[in-house]
Amino acid sequence: MRNWATLTPLGVKCTSGSLPTFPISITLLSVRDITILLLRSPNIEKQWIVSQIVFMICTTIVKGQAVTFDLTRPTDLSIPITECDPANAFFLPDATFTPFRAGDFVGSIEEGGPVRCDVVTLAPHGNGTHTECVGHILGKGYSLLVSLTQPIVTSRLVSISLEPTNTVTRQALLDAWDTVGEEALIIRTLPNSADKRSRRWSGNNPPYIEPDAMKVIVERGVQHLLVDLPSVDPEEDAGALIAHHIFWQAPQAPRINCTITELIYVPDELRDGR
Repeated sequence: MRNWATLTPLGVKCTSGSLPTFPISITLLSVRDITILLLRSPNIEKQWIVSQIVFMICTTIVKGQAVTFDLTRPTDLSIPITECDPANAFFLPDATFTPFRAGDFVGSIEEGGPVRCDVVTLAPHGNGTHTECVGHILGKGYSLLVSLTQPIVTSRLVSISLEPTNTVTRQALLDAWDTVGEEALIIRTLPNSADKRSRRWSGNNPPYIEPDAMKVIVERGVQHLLVDLPSVDPEEDAGALIAHHIFWQAPQAPRINCTITELIYVPDELRDGR
């Protein structure tokens, strides 16, 4: 093969040397403004090789800066909606999965049906990870289909202690976050016990983001906020939803392209940073 690149555990680097002798295919794909470098090798035995896909390195331009990432190594921050040990908040009913029934048909293998066909009932705001747009507080005139226009954004993860107020305060946020320019901010609250994945938050006065802290988030231009809390506002606030209104600048000047994602879980092995 040609001697213009070399394979490393971290990606592909230009070089004057030659490629390794094992067979490898190199494919360049262009999707809109994203370039994807896909490397495959059917018979390499290296610890960083996963299946046949070695790397799927993507490069795109964000705010005039080239950003590179590997699509084969994502981190899932979501809490699944499930019947087994589900998370729950705001006294909403748990999600249910009920076999569909019509005449002699039953959508359950266990009950003798030919296929599994469930009727799923859920309350997104209390059953697991969910993303909100400004329509959450302004009504049906807005939707994520309109609000979520960027498929790829830059983000920063920060870990913030909830002590001593059991809230995300302005000072704690400033101590953990000293940069600007990220389109998305991911907040991991401490302590970060794994039981967040199945915690029953209802009636326990969950932590939330104080209004002054939310003002900092807006002032720094964050468009997408992700938190591991049931809500950015208190469980009981007489419907004020102050932090929601600050984030979306609603109703005065709604930031219609901004979103809030709640009830995420950030694994401990994911380090703070961009």
